[in-house]
Amino acid sequence: MTTRRALLRALGAGALIARVACAAGQKPKIPRLGVLWFAAKGDPTLSRWSGVFRQRLAELGYVDGETIVIDERYAEGEAQRLTVLARELVEQRVDVIVASAVAASIAARKATGTIPIVMVHAGNPIGAGLIASLARPGGNVTGTTNLGLGAKHVELMRELVPRVVRLGILVNPTNAAAADTVASMTDAARTFNINTVVAEVTRAEDFRTAFALLRKAGPEGLLVMVEPLIGGHRAQVIDFTASSRLPATYDNANMVRDGGLISYGPLYVEHYVMAAGYVDRILRGAKPADLPVEQPARFELVINLKTAKALGITIPQSVLLRADEVIR
Repeated sequence: MTTRRALLRALGAGALIARVACAAGQKPKIPRLGVLWFAAKGDPTLSRWSGVFRQRLAELGYVDGETIVIDERYAEGEAQRLTVLARELVEQRVDVIVASAVAASIAARKATGTIPIVMVHAGNPIGAGLIASLARPGGNVTGTTNLGLGAKHVELMRELVPRVVRLGILVNPTNAAAADTVASMTDAARTFNINTVVAEVTRAEDFRTAFALLRKAGPEGLLVMVEPLIGGHRAQVIDFTASSRLPATYDNANMVRDGGLISYGPLYVEHYVMAAGYVDRILRGAKPADLPVEQPARFELVINLKTAKALGITIPQSVLLRADEVIR
């Protein structure tokens, strides 16, 4: 049934392209889609997200090399490369740019004010100047955004370590959502008389200094705000927490699947399903300015019991019962 539906979608998209071309007296033009990734090609998380995105596009009738051309660019974890890659996509005259996370979205917006941009799970897009509002974004940018869950992570850590008095926060301050997230974590911690120490990373070279700061501060728990830089160096982060025997919460489940302790955050793959829908609507004539920005509707709590055992932590039954996924 799914295959038949996908075939009908493909025929529909192909027919649409053909009708538009015939009306203009031209040969059918296959739309060109640019995708801007912060991470490296072959990154497991990126591969999963890209696969979901491509699958949904195919279901909507857009098959790479047949009814659409997909041009993916990878910054290999280097923020400065995003600007160059965004300009390259503009020079290729793509019809739409899909940008993963806020840094890539900002780079794309700086590169063009006319080509439609679909941002994916971009943090604080209003504060970053990408959109005017969620309901009416204006300009050439729309897509999906994240919600700040800083206070939730403080509450979760208190369930894991009831007598916590000091929490570490690992964050990239250049991320548009960082300031609000750190503020919510700090405010929530203060209500429970918990002190916080913030360790910042803006480049790969900063992780060593950040880890040294955290070791010296000696927190009983660590809150990790995952974004492309930190996610791209997740092995280092997870190794640090393991060697320090430090329980950590994350807002991205892939960190836990790769060995982290516990996460609570949006179902990121759903953002890529939604992103494909935006691409479809835009290619059919919709303007980004008129397409409301969507926020995540579903969240997941993921726990790695193998990591908990290695850290000597017993996950409370009340937390286990709420889990959407438990890795044993």
